[in-house]
Amino acid sequence: MGPNPAKIKSVILFLGIFLLGIPAYAHSLDATSAIIFQAMEEEMDRSLNRLKIDIFDPPYFVKYQIRHNRHIKIVGSFGSLVQSDNFQNRTLFVDVRIGDSKFDSSTPGSHRLKVDQTLPLDDDLYVLKRALWYETDLRYKQAIMNFMKKKGRFISGVATHETHDYSRGHDEPVSQLSPVPLFHPDMEAWNDRVRRASALFKQAPEIEKSKVELHVDRTVRYYYDSDGNKIRSHSIHYQLMLGAWTKAKSGSPIHDQETIFFSNQENFPSHQELQEKVHQLISNIRELKKSPKAETFVGPALFSPDAAAVLIHEAVGHRLEGDRLRTASDGKTFIKKIGKQILPPFLTIVDNPQIKQLHEIDLVGHYLYDDEGQKGNKVVLIDHGVLKSFLLSRAPVLAGERTNGHARSDGIKAPMSRMANVIVQSEKNFSQEEMKRLLIEQVRLQNKPYGLFIKKLSGGETQTQSNNFQVFKGKPVYIYKVYPEDGREELVRGVEFVGTPLSMIGKVIATGDDNTVINGFCGAESGMIPVTSVTPSFLLSEVELQTSPSKPLRRPILPPPDL
Repeated sequence: MGPNPAKIKSVILFLGIFLLGIPAYAHSLDATSAIIFQAMEEEMDRSLNRLKIDIFDPPYFVKYQIRHNRHIKIVGSFGSLVQSDNFQNRTLFVDVRIGDSKFDSSTPGSHRLKVDQTLPLDDDLYVLKRALWYETDLRYKQAIMNFMKKKGRFISGVATHETHDYSRGHDEPVSQLSPVPLFHPDMEAWNDRVRRASALFKQAPEIEKSKVELHVDRTVRYYYDSDGNKIRSHSIHYQLMLGAWTKAKSGSPIHDQETIFFSNQENFPSHQELQEKVHQLISNIRELKKSPKAETFVGPALFSPDAAAVLIHEAVGHRLEGDRLRTASDGKTFIKKIGKQILPPFLTIVDNPQIKQLHEIDLVGHYLYDDEGQKGNKVVLIDHGVLKSFLLSRAPVLAGERTNGHARSDGIKAPMSRMANVIVQSEKNFSQEEMKRLLIEQVRLQNKPYGLFIKKLSGGETQTQSNNFQVFKGKPVYIYKVYPEDGREELVRGVEFVGTPLSMIGKVIATGDDNTVINGFCGAESGMIPVTSVTPSFLLSEVELQTSPSKPLRRPILPPPDL
């Protein structure tokens, strides 16, 4: 959510997770792991047994997580590199709790006080222990202050306490040390590919700005807690983005981008593939530039899988993230809906972080153990339209519940229950031709001049807090009017769809047979994390469009310089 906790933004971007296909593993990391875990174990033992002040007890629970991150960002524009970075860092997250699992020091925003500890890239046991010592001391004193305030609010009746603060984790501690592949980034080759790909935009002088970005994010995670869970995991994300910007005659900004994922180093798109994608992107931008602005509208709409993914993510997914339901300010849309119909009966939604690949495509929401050291379990959220469960961390929503392993974070912010691999299953599927026919049928039944086909979105956002409007919206990049007379499609721009969750999701009347994997990133309170949606196209009986706010700017006075 960034600085504004009332707003959640999701940007659907294609990316991939893959191991480099190198059979050798980094044996030197065995020594690194030994030193990191030694530092964690020794400082945790000291803290649990000796960290005490005045009348307050020592911590009943301590958690350490260190992430070793490798970030590569290469940016090119019109054939020249404008950025080429390759750097590493280590981040630390410490959680200290006093009290007991029924009533402890945890509160929403417990880790709002941020202290950046300097962690060595070298395997220096003393410096690692010192950072752990300092951060643990800070979090212990903060836990005492939180506990006193929380106890006061409970005693005074300002706040109630209906569920435990921390549920049991695994019945037995988990020790999972996944192998870590060697990583040898070929910066020179990648620089050259980005430079050549960005030069392809020279063929379109009307493109005012363009760029090609390659992002590589590789993380090795070390987790240890006082329950005895000990985990080492590895992930690597590759993302290649092609983007172009221009302006319409009115000065309204026009932007589109294509983001490419690949599953191994050999699948980096060839120059010919990139040529084709850039040509298509330029062609699409030209069509957008010529397209008229749309007007406000209420009527039937066909959502592509890309658009349907945003709809489910924003209208349903965020409202089923359990931690959010524990805050007094949340709207709690579905808190009393367990066992009740909230979607059409032909729809089932599950979240399963254990799935690594589907249709030969890597799912970026995959993980084995979450950021509380718990196994990421498959959760049936909605079964044939009936709400069955929530995504849960170790903070229960209802009495007696246990975590289902969905506590996630960016490694800096406090983890909370978040989506991973959200999969929509339907028993009412139609071909793309039949879906268009059903759309036109709805247009005629409602006596509308046209229907809508929402093909691509730049992202979406939602509000969940009770002190704000319970709405969500999505901003289409490509939206078409579909006329009932002949099925003609007319590209328009300058609008976004809006809706309230319960109303809009109940208007899904059919789905396509085109289930598609949509990988991307979602930003919320616990940071920006990778997520996957697997959805078919949706047909909705009614969607509301509103005009998009825009700030027109004068187009360039002179043409670009000659090549």
